[in-house]
Amino acid sequence: MSNTSAMTEPPEQPNVAATPSWFVQTAGEVWGPYSPVRIARFVAEGRVTAQSLVSAEIEGPFHPAARWRGLAPLFHKPKLYQHQPAPIAAPQPTQTAEPKPEAEPKPAPRPDPPQPAPAAAPTRPLLVWADLVSVRVDQFEALVARYGAAVAIRPTLWLVQARCDAAALRNALSRRLTGADALMIVHAPLDQTAWFNLDSAAERTLRQVWGGG
Repeated sequence: MSNTSAMTEPPEQPNVAATPSWFVQTAGEVWGPYSPVRIARFVAEGRVTAQSLVSAEIEGPFHPAARWRGLAPLFHKPKLYQHQPAPIAAPQPTQTAEPKPEAEPKPAPRPDPPQPAPAAAPTRPLLVWADLVSVRVDQFEALVARYGAAVAIRPTLWLVQARCDAAALRNALSRRLTGADALMIVHAPLDQTAWFNLDSAAERTLRQVWGGG
């Protein structure tokens, strides 16, 4: 998973209501996608703080939520008294390490994401089938490979050891497609899969990617 320094200036984002989905990175895992309404509710409940790492893309870059222009209004709190002086902003650190979250009375719980499956495995064998019109096959194959080791079984069928589940991969890939394209993703565990009449090179590569030895 791509992890960009929190000191890098994030790209300008539209209003939070116009952004279709957000992803939250915590404890080395990426959760989502979440709708703008869900993210706003997490902020209101304290589950997503200003320092929580958030991205509009599953592969990042991830930045503190308050630094995204589309999410910054969620952390704005009006002053109780106009005559009170505005707090002095703390100087930005010169290091590239991620900033530490501000101290809170109680640690904010993580968002309640859907349970990853299976929890014990870092990757999942997913079969990706696509009928492509708006993009070239090689461009789509390069995009699939961004989410894990991938091998082409047929010109429109790939196996990928993905670092996310089928729904998250579908959401990420479909953002590059149009209504003229078709996409289907299947979670296919190794012990429930068989094949016939593949050439030896393809079968050898398939076993390597699938982890079958």
